[in-house]
Amino acid sequence: MHILITGTSSGIGHGLAQEYLARGAKVWGISRRIADDLAGEANFHHLQLDVTNHKAVMEKLPAFLDECKRIDMLILNAGVLGPVKWMSEVNTEAMQKVMDVNVWSNKVLLDLLFSLGKDIRQVVGMSTKASLRSTPGWGPYAVSKAALNMLMNVYAKEHPDTHFIAFAPGLVDSEIQETIWNIKETDKYPAVERLQQARYTEDMPDSRAAAANLIRGMEKAREMESGAFADVREL
Repeated sequence: MHILITGTSSGIGHGLAQEYLARGAKVWGISRRIADDLAGEANFHHLQLDVTNHKAVMEKLPAFLDECKRIDMLILNAGVLGPVKWMSEVNTEAMQKVMDVNVWSNKVLLDLLFSLGKDIRQVVGMSTKASLRSTPGWGPYAVSKAALNMLMNVYAKEHPDTHFIAFAPGLVDSEIQETIWNIKETDKYPAVERLQQARYTEDMPDSRAAAANLIRGMEKAREMESGAFADVREL
């Protein structure tokens, strides 16, 4: 298989890259830095790039993927949590930064790949259950992921030969959880307390431990209508 993943330096993207490589797949990873354990993998190809630098994406990606004519799975994983605050406390500049990473970088990447004539079999936009029903403090993240859900739905209608899914991976320990762990105002943000309590328990595995189940879920999601939302815990 030929797998393209954004955000492979840590977290879910890193765990998925490890698991796909262990299964003999060829993996193309895009992230701002390369994980040390992936650097020596013969089947891992890495492009050091900030996905929000759209000019650099347009300039560097075609050559990087020149030998990759078919993409069995494109996993749009790169994302940020953004500020955990009430929406009234978040300015539009902060919102735009979250939207740039979680939404617009994915649009730029998709448009470029389709313009290059790549045969893309499945696109997975890494989403969250918070995109369906948010809680206090989750506004920027929830809004951006809700937009990502719709982005997947729109592209599904416009590219019927590719299967799209907005995919919630459930609880996975990652850099986002590190941010959540350090938030003290748990009485103000109820979801934070729940996540803090789940960390370091079997309810929140690390990305490597979760990878096999995530891959199973993404493959199972192909049975759903293209452009739908899926939660790995319900597949």
